[in-house]
Amino acid sequence: MSLVDVDFAFWFPVVFGIYWLLPRKASYQNTLLLGFSYLFYFSWNPRLLPVLLLATAVDYGVSEYLATHVAPSADDSSAEAAGRRRARRYALILSLIYNLGALAYFKYAGFFAESLNRQLAALGFHASLPVLQVVLPLGISFYTLQKLGYIFDVYRGRLEPCRSLLVFTTFVAFFPQLIAGPISRGSQLIPQLAAPRQLRERQLVEGASSFLLGYVMKALVADTIGPTLVDPVFSQPAAYGPAAHWLALVGYAVQVFADFGGYSFLAIGCARFLGIELPVNFDYPYLSKSLPEFWRRWHITLNRWLFDYIYDPLVAGSGWWRGRFDAGLLLVFLTSGLWHGARVTFLVWGAMHGTGMIVHRHWDEFYRSLCRRDRAYVERRRSVPYRTMAWALTQFFFLVALIPFRAGSWGVVQTFSAGLLVGGQGFPTITQAAARVSVIVSFAFVAGYYLVKLPRFEGWWARFQALPAPIRGAVYGLVAVWLLLFVPLNATTFIYRQF
Repeated sequence: MSLVDVDFAFWFPVVFGIYWLLPRKASYQNTLLLGFSYLFYFSWNPRLLPVLLLATAVDYGVSEYLATHVAPSADDSSAEAAGRRRARRYALILSLIYNLGALAYFKYAGFFAESLNRQLAALGFHASLPVLQVVLPLGISFYTLQKLGYIFDVYRGRLEPCRSLLVFTTFVAFFPQLIAGPISRGSQLIPQLAAPRQLRERQLVEGASSFLLGYVMKALVADTIGPTLVDPVFSQPAAYGPAAHWLALVGYAVQVFADFGGYSFLAIGCARFLGIELPVNFDYPYLSKSLPEFWRRWHITLNRWLFDYIYDPLVAGSGWWRGRFDAGLLLVFLTSGLWHGARVTFLVWGAMHGTGMIVHRHWDEFYRSLCRRDRAYVERRRSVPYRTMAWALTQFFFLVALIPFRAGSWGVVQTFSAGLLVGGQGFPTITQAAARVSVIVSFAFVAGYYLVKLPRFEGWWARFQALPAPIRGAVYGLVAVWLLLFVPLNATTFIYRQF
């Protein structure tokens, strides 16, 4: 079951109705949410539900241990305090070993076995490790980071441990974010689950708006552009010319944003229907004028997690990493690449963005020194030509880095990259009139989504929102009719479901 499946369209109204008919008590509401969340997970692969249950039990046990073994004060140097700190550290290590071990087994065991086999063969050894065909549990990359973030916060004293097993299990398994995030923090989601929710009109309106936006982005935009413009070229890059390659690359940028951003909007909309607010995951990233700004706008919850729990503790700590900002940036984005999948191309993608962040950091330091010497450089940086060039360079770099992200192998990366300059004469053909219109509408929709954010067009959107409800309802109705006519009943799986 998925948020855009027909099954979900029948199930969710039932859950919504029962949820708000129940007494306004957190225990009743959470019991229903937890039951449906496990049913949602069970519908993907029944055999993997125990994996989620065990992962939840381990971290709830660690959390309970940390709650009953409070950290001593920093100035307490007694033997008892030292023993308590050591015990708490062991509990944290247990959580890390289990979570990262499970993630490594399910996600990376086959990759490392294949890599080692290739190295052994290159050295002349004929013995090889067996390559396991392991089914990847749904959402394991997302709920693992969510639980680890919670454990880190409890360990450091930033968050009070959740003593309710019902609240904690609902926090881990909450179905809207289970497949592909957003990655919620314990401090943001647990208090909402611990308190009874009330039905509010504003949340329903915003939930419906967010859900409709996400559905259009996923089911219309992503699922139209991917099969028609992107997949044919990436599957046979040598057969297509440079124009087709650039169209496929831009198309993939639109597809991956509409797919993952669309899912995030769907998840936020579902949660709002249930009186719960999830964190924003995308904030108009294609308006960014630098790589740091881009990563503050794209997959926000993941990047904040990586910087809060890996980068900051390392570069601000007392070990070798202290003050080594370049090494920290490279490590963060290599980790991000590895998190996305067990492929060398993902590591290349991470290395490209890590290097890009390092280059930008040094350029920014250099330009700041120019600004201190001559205030004219400050005005140049604020000028339209500078900002336009900064935007173009940022988006071009992101586009080029998408090649290893999308390509399935290093050979495809090389062939596709060469095809941006020279190649065959082929061009993706769209024979059906409805498909041609859908492609045009898809690009127009994404362009319109960004235009309403620009100052020149914000007034238009505000005026539309101020129109009488019947007129706005008629517009939304036309969108719904379009979806019914041209969008398949079952959309394809989400791109980030594989991560």
